[in-house]
Amino acid sequence: MSKRKNNLTAKRWDNQLKIKSNKHICLSFYELIIESKNMAPIAVPGQFCMVSVPNTYLRRPLSIYKTTKTTVSFLYKIIGKGTEILSTMRPGETVKVLGPLGTGYPINQKSVVGEPILVAGGTGIASVHFLASKLKKKGILFYGARTKKELLCLSEFKKIGWKVFVATEDGSKGFKGYVTDLLKQNITKNNIVYTCGPTLMMKKVISIVKELNLKGYASLEEKMACGIGNCQGCAVKVGDEYKMVCKDGPVFSMSENLNV
Repeated sequence: MSKRKNNLTAKRWDNQLKIKSNKHICLSFYELIIESKNMAPIAVPGQFCMVSVPNTYLRRPLSIYKTTKTTVSFLYKIIGKGTEILSTMRPGETVKVLGPLGTGYPINQKSVVGEPILVAGGTGIASVHFLASKLKKKGILFYGARTKKELLCLSEFKKIGWKVFVATEDGSKGFKGYVTDLLKQNITKNNIVYTCGPTLMMKKVISIVKELNLKGYASLEEKMACGIGNCQGCAVKVGDEYKMVCKDGPVFSMSENLNV
């Protein structure tokens, strides 16, 4: 078992929880806020929840985006029937939520000299936003999207003291090209890197981190059915063995030879 396993995993809840807000942000992106006095205080950056959607069979895994003392928030994108139904749910309705689940980011990195770096793409911004709000040392966010219309939460990062570098594939905002190219131009040998987003993006980030012999952590995105390791549908090869993204991750050290 991972040494970083959160000792609060046993305190996860599977309850019908009330929706406080479910608002449209932009394009097909939404923010869901649920009320949970039990879950909110123990959730850590990098963890996720399995959310049950009416009239669908499998739950949807959603990364925790932010918390207050009594609420937990998620960012999600409509990509199929389940998330489309979820987007129609209104405040006051309830959803069944299992969580918090998984292993989060290690956030006490006293030996790191340089700034922490976050690299995100798409809804991977949710995972690193929660992390940014908890890290004592402020750093730099590198965020990539196809177009400026898909960039989320930029003002929130700036509000809590983070520098923001943006890359868009169409050049509509910031650097024109891939966020990994922007990262490579600005990273130093003293940084620690945390990443979440599309697999191809994270694969390149891991390559850059290893090339510079830096510390780094990746929150992997895989399809999940149970969220607790029973179905073994989210197995990934780590070194010479297979591990479950939902149970052993989703956050893994980049030094573990991830096969993403």
